Amino acid sequence: MRSLSSFLILYIVLSSNGMICDAAVTWYDWGPGTIGVPMKFRVTSDSGTRGPSYEFRFKFDQFPQYDKTIVSDQSGVDYVVTFEPAKAGNYTMQIDAWNCYHGVPFDWLGTLNSTFQLLDSLTGTIAVNDDDNKKVVSTAEAYKLTARMSYFSWSFEATNITYKWFINDEPQEESYKVIQHTFYKPQLNKISVIVTATKTNGSDLIQKSGTFSTTLESKDPITNLTVDGPTEVKVFERLQLDCKIHGGTPPFQCEYFFWIDRPYSEHIKVTKHSNESFSSLIRYFSAKGTRSLRIIAKNDVSSITKWMEISVY
Repeated sequence: MRSLSSFLILYIVLSSNGMICDAAVTWYDWGPGTIGVPMKFRVTSDSGTRGPSYEFRFKFDQFPQYDKTIVSDQSGVDYVVTFEPAKAGNYTMQIDAWNCYHGVPFDWLGTLNSTFQLLDSLTGTIAVNDDDNKKVVSTAEAYKLTARMSYFSWSFEATNITYKWFINDEPQEESYKVIQHTFYKPQLNKISVIVTATKTNGSDLIQKSGTFSTTLESKDPITNLTVDGPTEVKVFERLQLDCKIHGGTPPFQCEYFFWIDRPYSEHIKVTKHSNESFSSLIRYFSAKGTRSLRIIAKNDVSSITKWMEISVY
């Protein structure tokens, strides 16, 4: 089970002479933090073989009680903070990195100033077949929908987590972290899940909730591809192949690939994009020989291939 700890990963990349390289600061953000839930900050200094130890000074402008200095023989450290009490909003922080000898900081490596966000609610995403970025699905398949919180289990052990799913504003009977669903017709689908996490902290009951949402476009797959036209033509004679895509939701892409390797080498590739299911390919050949032909018809959720041979005499 993933927990409730938000990851904000900060990388400070420094030059070999100890001077800060302004263009090399990189910020990774796995979502806002949640008030009352442990939040992890990570800072890493790429300073080569310098050392032998490092000092990282964390300073929070609005939360001075959480300021901390960490000394480590590693070039990166994690700092976990639970911001409570706090209000939802954006906050600022500063991290200074130093090289140390015998526990004494002597070489300033650089300073990173940045912001982070705190919310009252849980944050997360909905993954489709374990893919957080998938936005198009087929009407011919069942898909696994997973509610993923932006946290990890070691930091917030909830005694109970509940899930309430809605698809196109209709509540679903399934109430688990993972559900299966088939989108039966082409349309834009609204998916959301209300996640509620509850834990007991001594005599206090802590409850956090949040709504994760996504949209998925469902499309029909291509069911068949038929090709009408001659398979034999003369040199410089017009070859016309009429292709018909059966089923499927546009847009479509048709890819035609002719090739011959003997007695000479010739490779021709033609790609056509269209919202229509019918398309024609017209070609002329300047030399005799048998061409292999591969035709691939695609849309966003399917692909079908047809093989032919075209004899030019």
